[in-house]
Amino acid sequence: MTTVLVEDGFEVGMPAQSRRGEVFTIHATRDDRSLTTHRIIPDIAVAQARQLTDAGWRVHISGLGGREFKPSEFYQLLDHKRIG
Repeated sequence: MTTVLVEDGFEVGMPAQSRRGEVFTIHATRDDRSLTTHRIIPDIAVAQARQLTDAGWRVHISGLGGREFKPSEFYQLLDHKRIG
């Protein structure tokens, strides 16, 4: 079981393996603060990253072999079979 800490309403903890074998990490910074959150479902990672962006954080998501996705590229992570 993974230990999860909560900071500013966002879970921060050790990553778990997804069914696809991929973990998506959300990196967010604002002023002198930073948050790192791990998600195994890319659609959830994108939703949380967009919330952080809307709240004024600078955000990117890493995953898919270490590739970094900036906000304008988040759509590339979405599973269009589940999200219309």
